[in-house]
Amino acid sequence: MTQSFNTTMKVLIVLALISMSFKIKPIKESFETFLPSKVYKVNYNFFTKSKDKKIFVKTYLPSNNERQRIEKREEKSNKMDFKVKREGKNKRGIWRSTTKSKFYTIKYSFIFKGKATKYKIADNLPIPVTYSRNKFAYLKEEEHIEVHHPKIDSLANSLTKDKDDLKSLIKSLYDYVHEIPSAPIRDLTSALRAFEQNQASCNGKARLFVALCRNRGIPARLKGGLILEETKKRTSHLWSEVYVQGKWIPFDVLNNHFAYLPAHYLEIYTGDNFLITHTPNILFDYNYEIKKGNHIPFIDATSTNGLSNHPVSFIGLLHSNLISKHILDFLLLLPLGGLLIALLKNVIGLKTYGIFLPILISFTFTTTGLFIGLLLFLLITVLVVLISVPLHKWGLLHTPKMVVVLSTSVIMILALISIGLQYKIHWLQSLSFFPIIVTAITAERFTRAIEEDGYDSALRKMGQTLIAILLCYLVFSSDTIKITLLVLPELFLIIIVMSLMLGKWIGLRLFEYQRFNAIMP
Repeated sequence: MTQSFNTTMKVLIVLALISMSFKIKPIKESFETFLPSKVYKVNYNFFTKSKDKKIFVKTYLPSNNERQRIEKREEKSNKMDFKVKREGKNKRGIWRSTTKSKFYTIKYSFIFKGKATKYKIADNLPIPVTYSRNKFAYLKEEEHIEVHHPKIDSLANSLTKDKDDLKSLIKSLYDYVHEIPSAPIRDLTSALRAFEQNQASCNGKARLFVALCRNRGIPARLKGGLILEETKKRTSHLWSEVYVQGKWIPFDVLNNHFAYLPAHYLEIYTGDNFLITHTPNILFDYNYEIKKGNHIPFIDATSTNGLSNHPVSFIGLLHSNLISKHILDFLLLLPLGGLLIALLKNVIGLKTYGIFLPILISFTFTTTGLFIGLLLFLLITVLVVLISVPLHKWGLLHTPKMVVVLSTSVIMILALISIGLQYKIHWLQSLSFFPIIVTAITAERFTRAIEEDGYDSALRKMGQTLIAILLCYLVFSSDTIKITLLVLPELFLIIIVMSLMLGKWIGLRLFEYQRFNAIMP
């Protein structure tokens, strides 16, 4: 028996090591050096028809920079010539029809990888007096950016009269424009009009902020693009950049991003331009179709080589969309969580309510967040205890009592979601039933333990269960661990070997040393 047991463990370890050795080259090929935090597939969809003339459609195309990568560009159109033209700092796609009186469909797609950028502007920076010639262009007045209009000049003066350093000056202008009420105005809004009507959308606010900066002698420019989210949309977005100490620093006055740009902002063009232009007086429609990609830290999500098609890897399964990444993460982490609970129970000596309940609860915390998860866990536990006390006194059988407990939990979660909807509390709106039900089951076990073993024993067991939950959460919240299991499923063989070894554990548990200290030599 012992020989076959040892042979089984050795075979499993050797198989795991051999399989992992064949992945050294694919891992090198698929390693991501850019390390994005967001990945999306973006489709430009244009639909148009000409009556009796040839037509054109033009749109700006995104480029790579320090915070975004554009990969896998694809263009498809029916009977239209396509070319890419460089226009200053921008890149423009141009489609021209080759026939007349025809319906045209244009599709341009790419993979976007982005990461957030946060800039720190030093305090007490002097306000620069002169700039180089190319930066001087971003101090000039433009058609919709009325830099030197008397009203803009008066406003800039009043906002900055007591500001003697660059950061406080920019902050004063930024705060004023941000406080202007937002309005979903689709028409082009100039800087002056945004000031006069005291409300604007992103384009009016961005132009006003640029105009005020230029008025104070600070180079500023507009940036256009899309805020990426999994949907179909028609609205683009406009924000600003200010030149500070040799860097163009982003500012989105509409969404209150000061010297910061989130990872899901797609930068497409620079300047006060229209994202799409086309032949006048033709039938034209469009949308941007955006789908969230499966982001895998350290691994190139767009790679067609290396690990994506490796037979002993789950990356291909993830890319197939047959199973969501969240569920796949759970399945990958479940054996590891089981091993951790086994270590805590067999080696440390913790006593928990079940083996898999702490694992399920800790995984739900990765969705709700640790603080909110703990708050809900304690709230539901207290509620279930209060409900169970009269149910126990009434002498109800266990199964009907559980139905009452779960029904009450469902009512509570619906009430919390309704409160979140009414008062716009986002985390309450996003609650799901699964973590609530799992927590309710744990709370019911806690109540039963109180009845059978008393408060002291039940509380000790609940405290140790919480320790197990928190330790599992620390493991489950690690992206590195998730990607390691995704890329190297051979590690499950190692987990099995470690579990077999734990099954042979005959030593004292850590908590038992204090218990038997008096009789130990």
